[in-house]
Amino acid sequence: MKLIKNTPKIWIKKFPWKTKSSHKYSRGRVLILGGQKNMVGATILAAEACLRVGVGSVKIICTRETLPILSRKFPSALKVEINNLSFLKSFLKKERKTTQVALVGPGAGKSSKTMKFTEEIIKHIKYVVLDADSLNSFQNRAKKLLKYLDKYKLITPHNAEFHRLFPTVKRSLGNKEKVLNFLKICKSNILLKGNTTVIGSPKKIVINKHTSSELAVIGSGDVLAGIITSLVGDKKMSIIEAASAATWIHGDIAKRYGKGMISEDLIKGIPAVLRKLKK
Repeated sequence: MKLIKNTPKIWIKKFPWKTKSSHKYSRGRVLILGGQKNMVGATILAAEACLRVGVGSVKIICTRETLPILSRKFPSALKVEINNLSFLKSFLKKERKTTQVALVGPGAGKSSKTMKFTEEIIKHIKYVVLDADSLNSFQNRAKKLLKYLDKYKLITPHNAEFHRLFPTVKRSLGNKEKVLNFLKICKSNILLKGNTTVIGSPKKIVINKHTSSELAVIGSGDVLAGIITSLVGDKKMSIIEAASAATWIHGDIAKRYGKGMISEDLIKGIPAVLRKLKK
């Protein structure tokens, strides 16, 4: 297994910069599953990170309760109200013709509904990033999730979420060893968050130490998930490249900002880091 240090050199040539010929659809579309009224902030952070970094259009799956809040707080994202599984199934059959990337988790809430919605999205959408409650909802049902994961999917747990899914893996192991344990049972992709974030795929492992303790704040993971999702696509970056680039960008913003950072500051810091990378 190849171990690689995360630096821009390993992914910058594939970074999907805007060009003169770019338009909102050529930049790609992302579908985000939201849902919980008391967690719309997480959905908005992920969606805004998406739009600022790598895509031209974001559509948020919301509910009757969250639609008016999202419309008021984040007008530039598209929304679709979906309140039940049968409507989601018919929506995804149409949506997959134009959308190949989805993010599930930020603001979704831990529930059997989130689990069922996640299953449907994984079945219909090629590239899927699974974060937060899309993982927590499969607690004690990891085998059910694993059967859907392939080389186009990515799970992004922190350590607590990882052990909820895989309780038999020793907590005393380092992140690299935990990732290797995951790769033994699943030929998919994982980003295990921590002081040292480890990004693993069946062919290589990327070690990221370009980070800051200031990232230990609510909402930080939602921003990271949004950045990753924005970079993925057939004509953009692979899952492992996108995860590596997003983790570096996320860490660089935090390092530049310093003490007192909150997740909204990560969003504000995106343009400066993109300018730095472009140079």
